[in-house]
Amino acid sequence: MNALRIDVGVHTILHVNLTDVDFTDIKEIVFTIKNPSPKNSKPIIEKTFTESGFYEVIITPAESLKLVEGAEYDFNQVLKDETRYKISDTGRIILRKSVGDFYG
Repeated sequence: MNALRIDVGVHTILHVNLTDVDFTDIKEIVFTIKNPSPKNSKPIIEKTFTESGFYEVIITPAESLKLVEGAEYDFNQVLKDETRYKISDTGRIILRKSVGDFYG
């Protein structure tokens, strides 16, 4: 899976293309970004999609400041019976810190 670049301290827009996904038996697809920490830790960023489409996920400056080197992302599919499947390999987040002079 490709690495995603997130600019620290400013808004970053990520594009998620789910136009070819058939949501017939799918309740939702969940996109998460987590720091490398204990397995059951809460995601820093979590976005849920419930229908096919092309989406822009906006990462806020506050969210980007919570991320650390080694952060990872993935996609999970939740079926209508609540069964959850990981549908992507874990991807890497690259933090770009030289975007602006102010981080906070």
